[in-house]
Amino acid sequence: MTEPKKKKTSIDARLLVGLRGPDLTASTAWLALVEKMGFEDRLVGLKRWDFFHLTLASSAAPEAVLDALKKTLARQSTFYNRNKHMYSLECRWGKESRVDGPPHAALVGQFGQALGKRMDAGIDFDGKTGSKADIVNESTVFLVEVSVQDDDSAGRDGIAAKLTRELSAPDGPGPVRVQCPGRATVWWLAIAASSDQAAVDTARQIAVTKRRDEGLLLNPNYQSAEFVSAGRVERVRS
Repeated sequence: MTEPKKKKTSIDARLLVGLRGPDLTASTAWLALVEKMGFEDRLVGLKRWDFFHLTLASSAAPEAVLDALKKTLARQSTFYNRNKHMYSLECRWGKESRVDGPPHAALVGQFGQALGKRMDAGIDFDGKTGSKADIVNESTVFLVEVSVQDDDSAGRDGIAAKLTRELSAPDGPGPVRVQCPGRATVWWLAIAASSDQAAVDTARQIAVTKRRDEGLLLNPNYQSAEFVSAGRVERVRS
């Protein structure tokens, strides 16, 4: 008598990775936006993340699959280096969930603390003190998450194939099929605005390149973007 096939579980995994120290790419973008492109009175903060959205299907125990995934991610330079990066891995399957690293809300809180330190320093965003900084510091600030992804799926397909091989190896939890629907650069934009919608509108102006002096973070000829407002940012002051 043949044994019934085990039902496969589908796991949704989202990995967010950021540098622990200074980010030269983000710093360069910041300087261009506030000093050359005129956003010094609206852009309050900027942070860059690498983002991976994975789906895993396996008949093995979900916890065993996720343990194997975490080990595989840690030893693959494609994803992160523990000495250089902080990361958050949020996984959900059915009614269950698991988070390795700080959850999204905690990362947003850390972002707010960094903005608060800037306020305490009393520094304008071009490096000078002044009334413009006072106006921005008193404004409501919204966080807009901008996810920028290449239209070409080759990179995502390569990641999926690589993880499928690694996780389905003889010393792994069993056959695992991995797909990678998302591989993006995520920008966190802290924007002084009157509303969520106004903040998203400003984020579009900042992100989408239309000419040399308009838009910086994505090229619409070969990239697409998703804009999501994460609500108000509480700037925690000391």
